[in-house]
Amino acid sequence: MPRAFWALVLMAGFAELGYVTLNISAMPVYLRDTIGLGESTVTAVGSIFLLTEAVFRAPMGMLSDRFGRRRLMLIGPLITCVTAITTVFVQHPVWFLLLRGLDGLGAAMLWPAAYAAIGDTVSPERRSWAMSFLNMTYMSGIALGPLAGGLANDLTGKKTASFYLVSVLFATAVLIIWRYYPRDGHSQPSHADPQHSEFSVRAFLGAVRLVPGHLLLAFVVFFGTGLVMLLVKLYAMDEFRISETMFGLGLVFPALLIGALSVPIGHWSDRLGHVPSVRLGLAGGALVMWAIVLPAKPHPLLVLLAAGVGALSFVLALAAWMAELSEVYPERRGVILGAAGTAQGIGSILGALLGGVLYEHANLTIGNWHIPSHRVPFIGCALMLTLGVLLSFLVLKPSRTARQRPSR
Repeated sequence: MPRAFWALVLMAGFAELGYVTLNISAMPVYLRDTIGLGESTVTAVGSIFLLTEAVFRAPMGMLSDRFGRRRLMLIGPLITCVTAITTVFVQHPVWFLLLRGLDGLGAAMLWPAAYAAIGDTVSPERRSWAMSFLNMTYMSGIALGPLAGGLANDLTGKKTASFYLVSVLFATAVLIIWRYYPRDGHSQPSHADPQHSEFSVRAFLGAVRLVPGHLLLAFVVFFGTGLVMLLVKLYAMDEFRISETMFGLGLVFPALLIGALSVPIGHWSDRLGHVPSVRLGLAGGALVMWAIVLPAKPHPLLVLLAAGVGALSFVLALAAWMAELSEVYPERRGVILGAAGTAQGIGSILGALLGGVLYEHANLTIGNWHIPSHRVPFIGCALMLTLGVLLSFLVLKPSRTARQRPSR
C-alpha cells in the first residue's frame, strides 16, 4: 500500500477520536450538567453539527472531485481545532449552535474526501478491505473517545478539559495530512467525465437519480441510529448511575477488539460480496437492539455484550456499504459518496431531534409494560434497523457492484 493510504488511516484515527470525544462525550455532559440545558436542547445542538455536515457533504464531495482531496482534508480538521477551544469561552446556546455548525462543515470537508481518496488509491477488488481500515479507526474512536474525554474531565474536575483535548487531536490530524499525504495524491479516473465533477446542483441531482434506493436505505438506517447516537452516554449514566470514566472504560475492550477485527471482516466482506454483507450487518444490528430494549431492566453485561455484537455488525455493514457506493459509478465517486452522506446526515438529524424529545418527555405504558422515557429512543432505533433490513432486500442487488457505466 502507498504511504498516502496509511496517512489517511492515521489521520482518520485522530479525527474520529476527536469527533467522538467532542460530540458523544464532551458536549452532552457539558451542556446538561454545566450549562443546564435539557436533553431535547442538547440533541438540538448536536443536530446542528449533523445538519451542516449533511447539507455540505455533497458539495464538498464535488469540490474534492474537482480540486483534489488534500486541501479539504487539511481545512476540515483545522476548523474544529479552533472551535473546540472557543466552546469553553461562550455560554449562550446560540454560540454552541454556531460552533457546532462550523464543526459540521469541517466534517463535510473531511470525510467524503477521505473515503474518495481511499477509492483513488486502492483497486476495486481490495476496496472493502481498505475501507475496513477507516472503520477500524471509527471503532477505535468509539472505544477511546468517551474514555479520553471522561478521564480528562474527571482527572481535572472540569467539564471543559475534554475540549482542549479535542483541539490537540485535530491539530495532529492536520499535521499528518500536511506532512505525509502528497500534493498530487488525488488522481481523477481516466474515464471520468469532467462535467460530473462540477460543483453544481445539476450534478448533485444527477447523483440522486442514479442511486435513489441507496439513499432511501441510508436515510432509514441513519434515522434509527440518530435516535440514540447523542444519548448513549447520558443513557448509561442515568440507567446505571456510572461516572464518565466508568462509561469510557466499559467501551474500551469490546470496541478495541472489534477494531482489531475490522480488517479481517473487510477481507471476508470482499469474499462474501458487498450486498450480502450489508444485509447481514443490518440484521445483526437490529437483533442486538431488540435484545437490549425487550428486557424490562437490561443487565449491564448484556448491554456490553450486545454493544460488541452490534459494533461487529456495524463494521461488516459499513465497510461493504462504502465499497458498494464507491463502485456504483466510479467516475462520479465523490458525488455519489457525498449524496449518500447527505441522506445519512438528514436521517441522523431528524432522528437526533426526535430522540432528544422522546428521551426527555415520552413515558409510555403498553398494558402492564411501563417504558421510561429514556428507553423509548432505543425502541425506535430497533424498529428503524428492522425496516432497514427489509429495504436492503428491495433496493440492493448484488449485480450493482459489477454494473458497467451505461452508455449515453
